[in-house]
Amino acid sequence: MDDHVRAERARSFGQIAEQYDRWRPGYPEQLYTDVLAAGTGNLILEAGAGTGRATLALAERGAIVTAIEPDLDMAEIARSRTSGHRVRVLNAAFEDTDSTLGKFDIVAAAQSWHWINPTHGNAVATAALKDGGALCLWWNRPGALAGPVWDRIRDAYTRLAPELPPPGTKQEQQTKSTPVHRIAGFTPWANRTYEWSHRYSAHSFCALVST
Repeated sequence: MDDHVRAERARSFGQIAEQYDRWRPGYPEQLYTDVLAAGTGNLILEAGAGTGRATLALAERGAIVTAIEPDLDMAEIARSRTSGHRVRVLNAAFEDTDSTLGKFDIVAAAQSWHWINPTHGNAVATAALKDGGALCLWWNRPGALAGPVWDRIRDAYTRLAPELPPPGTKQEQQTKSTPVHRIAGFTPWANRTYEWSHRYSAHSFCALVST
């Protein structure tokens, strides 16, 4: 994905910010515990904060968060959601973050690192972290991908959106993940999988897909 397409798509979610906020799932409790234990303190710089779901969860657990979100509508929801917590939400691209924000114990990205220019994003994260700091990236992915329901879902993707990789395929995994060992300037630390469940009806799953 070239820089122009990446930036354009990264800013497209604001068109459906409220639906995105309503239907996207959160993350398991243990993940937040491990993220906060990864650095040497509780100062977090969050890349691509979206509507602030992870931002709020981290702040509720004692983190002081500077959240960067490029889309204005998404940032406004994040700002409203985190009001009253030690959070500031900045409407900007993570790649444009400069040293005036200071140093952080953790740079975090929930379901967003694949939208960030890999070269510039790596450099910003490196510059933003204190010695001993950690870069924590995570994504939600469906676990049970076998059976007639998923077969029908993949058929629908192939038929209606041939330009998109169907969920659960190797191509889809590659478009959304950035393995830690491939991030320049960072030493591999831990790759973890958290198994958790979130129930959808047919209606709510279709609403999720629309985001």
